[in-house]
Amino acid sequence: MKYFFKVIVLFALLTSSSFSLENIESKELYLEYSSHPQRVFTGQKFDVKLKALILKPLSSYDKIVTSFSNEDNIEILTSDVVWEKSKASEYNTTISYKVFTDDFILPTITLSLYQGEEVIDFISIESPSIQYERIAVNQKFFSKIIAKKLEIFTVKTKQYNNNILHTTINLKATNGNLEDFILNSYGEDQGIDSLSDMYPIQNLYYYVMIPSHTKQIKFTYYNTDSKDFVTMTVPIILDEELVSTQTELNPYNSSILIYKQSLSGFFLFLFVLLFIFKRKNVYLFLIVICIAIFSYLFIPNKKILLKENVNVYILPSNNSTVFKSLESKEIVEIVNEKKDFIKVLFNNQSIGWLKKDDI
Repeated sequence: MKYFFKVIVLFALLTSSSFSLENIESKELYLEYSSHPQRVFTGQKFDVKLKALILKPLSSYDKIVTSFSNEDNIEILTSDVVWEKSKASEYNTTISYKVFTDDFILPTITLSLYQGEEVIDFISIESPSIQYERIAVNQKFFSKIIAKKLEIFTVKTKQYNNNILHTTINLKATNGNLEDFILNSYGEDQGIDSLSDMYPIQNLYYYVMIPSHTKQIKFTYYNTDSKDFVTMTVPIILDEELVSTQTELNPYNSSILIYKQSLSGFFLFLFVLLFIFKRKNVYLFLIVICIAIFSYLFIPNKKILLKENVNVYILPSNNSTVFKSLESKEIVEIVNEKKDFIKVLFNNQSIGWLKKDDI
């Protein structure tokens, strides 16, 4: 009788909790957003934070995989999602995005547990509602930067010619979009020299050609902490030397090159003396290397013949101003190359950049 009563009770429990038993797998895996912005702006990079609760034993899975689906007009910056354990069964991660238009859609995020190559459990979470807002519409001084912090580190300004200055600005941003930086007050002769992107930290070297009477450059960026526009001022202090495209005209005459030539000649002479007195093959090997280096340093610049009407540019950029257009054929020396451009030295010792396709 007692045994029969236990069977009846067990049957009643199973019947009453049949729904929860069918879903016991889903109750071992939870996923939620712990934080996300309420609104974002065009071109903004932003972070969302997620928290996962994994109640399965650690021995039951060996890998946590995060996947995305159904996103639109948004870039997922976090290529490798890492879940960090904060306490028992709780994991946290941060995912970074960049938004482009008002009709963007955040991805549906799926967290899957793997044992080997087999998925043993998974859970998906819909994206939260985030408002979109356009800012600085038609603002002349807005640099398109939206960042938690923006700093100006160095500014270098050199005379390019009588009317134009070449300025390089070094900027550092936290949670920013320096790849979109632009100075709308100036023309097309501006661009990125180099960009180091270790998000959330970025470091940018940006060049711009400005009129010679310019005393300072002003631009604004949107600070996501203060939720306001911040004006940045770049002082223009002229260096005595000319811009690098106009100096270092001929590396063959460079003081650094002369130093290298002298140093290689010294070592060549030293190893010759050591070989004469010690007669060791290692010195003979070093002599050969020094001769090769010494010869290379004295190789003259390669010369090419330019045809008429070839455009010569100030900078190695498709947006650069045309410095001059050749009226007749001319022989020039090649002193440098950069992507699709070559740097050449003319007979009058002026310098310029040519498109390789124009040669």
